[in-house]
Amino acid sequence: IAGSAGSRPSAAIAARFDAMLDGGAMEEVRGLAALGLDPALPAMRAHGVPELMAHIQGRMTLEAARDRAVLHTGQYTKRQATWFRHHPLADPTDTHIIHARVEGLAQFQESQGAEIFAFVESRR
Repeated sequence: IAGSAGSRPSAAIAARFDAMLDGGAMEEVRGLAALGLDPALPAMRAHGVPELMAHIQGRMTLEAARDRAVLHTGQYTKRQATWFRHHPLADPTDTHIIHARVEGLAQFQESQGAEIFAFVESRR
């Protein structure tokens, strides 16, 4: 979803949230509500939980809860995409080193692989 443009992320998020509702998300949140957990706990702040909790408590319709959960999840994915854009997982020079090592291993395997395989087979 992250990295997509336009309404595609929103449509994908909405479809996923609808599938979660169809799969029993409301019942799960009702179960959490019955436990009386602290709203600050991570489980109570998971995507969609605060909105569905508001619906259960009569503070919004299910449609409004769904729309708000989709909106908040979309905002989260946008923040996540922005963070990853500014924090690459690997330095570009590191990727060159990794590729060089992989290439070296491939060359070693090509040159020595048959000999090693023959040795292993002879020990069976």
